[in-house]
Amino acid sequence: MSAQTISITKSHNSNATISETRIVTTVTSNSLRVLNHNDTRKAAITLLESFKNDSLAKLLVCHLPNQEEKDKCELALYEAYLHQHISKGLCLGINESEDGFETVAIWSTPTSVERGLDSFGTLMQSGYDKVWNMFGEEGREKVFYGMLPLLHDSCERILNNDSRFRHKGVWTLVYLGSTIKARGKGNARKMFEYMFKNHIDATDNNIAYLESSSPDNIPIYQRFGFNVYEDIVLGDNNSKDAIEGEHYAIMNVMIRGPRSHDWTKDQNTYLTQGKL
Repeated sequence: MSAQTISITKSHNSNATISETRIVTTVTSNSLRVLNHNDTRKAAITLLESFKNDSLAKLLVCHLPNQEEKDKCELALYEAYLHQHISKGLCLGINESEDGFETVAIWSTPTSVERGLDSFGTLMQSGYDKVWNMFGEEGREKVFYGMLPLLHDSCERILNNDSRFRHKGVWTLVYLGSTIKARGKGNARKMFEYMFKNHIDATDNNIAYLESSSPDNIPIYQRFGFNVYEDIVLGDNNSKDAIEGEHYAIMNVMIRGPRSHDWTKDQNTYLTQGKL
């Protein structure tokens, strides 16, 4: 996996009609383990390194005056995401060292929202108040009034308006970040195989959802059964002078059907039934 392997999503589970998901918290091997709150700083450093050339990450902090401030704000955002999903989702680290991990994955589960993933208490405990204060007015506009609502609304629209995904358990890949050291080691495969075996493919009713902000990652995710659904744009790319990473970022919505079923061969019956 390249250092730019990343997807940033808002988790959405309101349409899932399944029982409480049990999270496996035991270490499955010497190189992959479930993270706890004590791992947050190291995992966030991994994400910071992984996303340094990502267009969405750049867009969120491009208004800040220098790289030091940008790094501080990005690190605070990653730490908030990690705390939030360690509490109400599932976070994995692969190949740990004293400095960090080679790969970090953050998932929300089909029951994360009902367990309080997006509740005010969880958000405050996770440090989003710190993110709010650090990012400044322009940064708050991009993160809290731009990215998060866009991802939330896009996912809700897709899951509610496409019969192929209604009433499914949704596992959302919130972040997947790998450093340069991870290249060629199969960390992404190890992570996906763990998730498919222990969680996502445990029933016939689960799908996996992500939004990748790097087109280079599309063929990587396709190898694990994901297919592109649509692209969504944060910011404004209508001007001929618009620069990706400064004025806009494009995110590729990708979905994996139950047990890697190719949903692209099925029909969205809501289109023919006039429900949209």
